[in-house]
Amino acid sequence: MAETGFRKKEGLSFKPEKKGVFLPLLLAVLGGVLQTLSWPWPGLWPLCFVTLVPLLLAVDGQSGRRAFSLGWVYGMSLSLTSLPWIADVLVGYGGLGFFLGWLVTGLLAAILAVYPALFAWISTLRVSGPVAWILVGSVAWCGLDWLKNWVFTGFNWTPLAGPLILSPEMGQAADLFGFYGLGFFVALVNFLLAAAIFKRRDGCPKKGGPYLVAALVLVLAGYVYGYLQFNHWDQVSAGYPQATVVAVQPSTPQTFKWDEAYRRQLLMKSAALARAAAAQKPWLVIWPETALPFIFDYHYEESEWLRALSRETGGLALIGLAEFEGFWPEQKLHNRMILFHDGEPKASYDKTHLVPFGEYVPFEDWAVVRWLFEQGLLGAAGRYDPGQVRPPIEVPRHPADPQTDQVRLGVLICFESIFPYLGRERVLQGTELLVVPTNDGWFGRSRAPEQHLYQAAMRAVETRRPLARVGNTGISAVIHPSGYIAWASELYGVGAYPLATPLPGRANLVETSFVAWGYLLAPILAVLTALLAVFRFFRK
Repeated sequence: MAETGFRKKEGLSFKPEKKGVFLPLLLAVLGGVLQTLSWPWPGLWPLCFVTLVPLLLAVDGQSGRRAFSLGWVYGMSLSLTSLPWIADVLVGYGGLGFFLGWLVTGLLAAILAVYPALFAWISTLRVSGPVAWILVGSVAWCGLDWLKNWVFTGFNWTPLAGPLILSPEMGQAADLFGFYGLGFFVALVNFLLAAAIFKRRDGCPKKGGPYLVAALVLVLAGYVYGYLQFNHWDQVSAGYPQATVVAVQPSTPQTFKWDEAYRRQLLMKSAALARAAAAQKPWLVIWPETALPFIFDYHYEESEWLRALSRETGGLALIGLAEFEGFWPEQKLHNRMILFHDGEPKASYDKTHLVPFGEYVPFEDWAVVRWLFEQGLLGAAGRYDPGQVRPPIEVPRHPADPQTDQVRLGVLICFESIFPYLGRERVLQGTELLVVPTNDGWFGRSRAPEQHLYQAAMRAVETRRPLARVGNTGISAVIHPSGYIAWASELYGVGAYPLATPLPGRANLVETSFVAWGYLLAPILAVLTALLAVFRFFRK
């Protein structure tokens, strides 16, 4: 039998016979669907360990150009099955209509699909053996996955390793190298399984056995590490002092949130929730992102109403509002969280990483971009300016005595919670409690609110900080440093929910490997990926 698998003489080789078109396309589509299925819904997280295998089988024996095309098909399959809620947002709130809404969603999917396309192209690089091929492919996937965190301001909604947070044990290694470093581990398992399949296909099942064993050993090692870490941090969290944080979840429909005809009705509803929250005598009340439908200190009557309500209810409340800064023509509008204490605004935090096409318009000088988005999503959400980096919001541990020890809150508003570097920045500033106010009302009853929740949970694991999440329509939750979601609200529930939140205290804070140096792994692998791409380009 002619050897068609991994030949030492020529490096990594591929089956020389020509392949049909249908089977590789089917395998590429299958891979993307498997990655979607690993995320909620339905949350079949073990599938992330095999999602790349069909794609690697599809590109085996293909030219670089065909491999790129198959990787692009994989990416389109992933995006179009995991991101249909974007089309719902564009149609329902952007006013684009069904055809234009899906056209824009398709264009976004096509852009995102370039990353797996580049990965598939690089994975056809002929190297000196299967081990080198496995490492090259794993490096390329991790590096490109990290780049999605940055290019065009970043949008990486369903990364490869994300579903591991659904397992109490398997996501714990994020405290070593972060979310994207964990992606290298998952990609490595995928490549080992593919190598075992290739060896078996080439009539060398015994030689494929070590790759299968190596994959199982890696998964087992990840499980053992995760089991020990989860139990450790579960016990540590149980020993922390607890405070009652009340999450106000108004479930205000996005369709008329900013409609002046409904403003009075919404303010009356908000007042009732504020009084219900105050009745529970909490340490802190947290409202969602842009919870109240007016611009603070610009709409005078509503602003005075809020101050009076805050004096009436008393205590500490962190409230999401829009607010201007500066004076015209340099005036800026910020998506802001303001801390109120007995009626007076104190510290605040401005959202720094805005949602492209939702809170600002990239390439707004292009006429077609202005036509599509100026009156659509921006009309519903508003045009904001990014805020400046600020220190954590300090809250008295005992509100009745403001001179006592201060608890530092690291705020990540909505979209910001999907970026590991922002969680790390907050912790380096001395954060004791991560706070994620969000407005997932845009997502409706799709899979997106649950996906968004679990991405926030990964920030708790990476930094080993407790996290309180408060959503307009949900999902509001308290998350322990182990990533364990101790309590979560129902989607579209209405209420003032008490969250028993652990507060570690500064003496108990730790700096994880990810925070100290592990965050460097993914960008280093991104640089290596760029070098591999150059090498692949010149090596025909």
